[in-house]
Amino acid sequence: MIEPVDPATLGPLPAPFWFIQFFKVLGFILHMVPMNLWFAGMFLALVLYRREGPARHWAERMATLMPVIIAFGVNFGIVPLLFIQVAYPWAFYPATILTAWFWLAIIGLLLIAYYGVYAFAFGVKPDRPMLAWRYAAGWVAAVFFLIIAILLSNGMSLMAAPERWKSIWLAHQLAGAATGTGHNFADSSLWHRWPMVLGMAFLTTAAWSLIDGMFFDPKADGSYRLWLTKYAFVIGIIGAIVYIGSGTGYVFGSWPKDVFHYMWSGWRLPLTFLTGASPALILAVLFLVRIKGLSPLTAILAGVAQLVVITLNAISRQIVQNIELAQYSPVWKIPEKPDWGPMVLFLGTFAGGTVVLVWMLQQLVRIHRGQPSVAE
Repeated sequence: MIEPVDPATLGPLPAPFWFIQFFKVLGFILHMVPMNLWFAGMFLALVLYRREGPARHWAERMATLMPVIIAFGVNFGIVPLLFIQVAYPWAFYPATILTAWFWLAIIGLLLIAYYGVYAFAFGVKPDRPMLAWRYAAGWVAAVFFLIIAILLSNGMSLMAAPERWKSIWLAHQLAGAATGTGHNFADSSLWHRWPMVLGMAFLTTAAWSLIDGMFFDPKADGSYRLWLTKYAFVIGIIGAIVYIGSGTGYVFGSWPKDVFHYMWSGWRLPLTFLTGASPALILAVLFLVRIKGLSPLTAILAGVAQLVVITLNAISRQIVQNIELAQYSPVWKIPEKPDWGPMVLFLGTFAGGTVVLVWMLQQLVRIHRGQPSVAE
């Protein structure tokens, strides 16, 4: 157990605590959607690319969209990463300094994976087979995405465990300086959190496949949409099993006693229960789509249901992180000294980016419906 620190000694927050928490969670939600698609979608695209018929079309569709999906995911990821550093610099920097080489490796792996995605996507040609090196590059990208997820979980899990910092530093230091070779791979929570994200990624891919097939794919016909209802239901079941199984291990096998009691009491009890049971909601919608067929309404229902799953997970994760860090210092008690200039600039940029994104999606829908875009 570590000695608690007076929150007043940590320096004031440059924005209200609620502001930081809200945009950190919102940014995480926006990041999770495209991140889930490259986490599971890239792997599934590579597997289904070797098949024929609707499966091949889905794989080609996912492959061609993947460069844009990754671009959105990386940019959206800046928001939660920014607010982590704003809210918890005293926890984020020690954890990432101790694991510096693993943390910096994320950048190098991501760059190589991005090139691999482009090589695979540009190799998708309906009239001729893909070159072997392009297909191999796609697999390199898919594997690197899995490794990146583990390395991110390595840093984030250590950030929430300040009681391990000293022992890791002592084992990985030279003349008192951290070598950056420390890790948190022995932490059981890491190996529960990582599969949870993978399970959620399968669920998100299922929901996105229905939305894309209904609203954005100009080549989607009746037979393809019928196949999508079966496919989405199957990968949704896989995702729910992985998410619930790993989530159960995470809650009952790795939560500290104080976190466990806090999350299973008071107003957190229904939140914790709903977070764990939320995959049942998206599965119910996917089953409805399987029975009733794919339509604009059922596609939207699938998207909303999965957004609920991601949102509940994001809120619960934030509360757990705050309680884990409370052993060091109650983060909600840190003094505030808002710097309104950067906050206004952030809000303006965020609002402008949202408007542009909505406009881009509107143009995609117009093109899918055969209507001219504004540019035309």
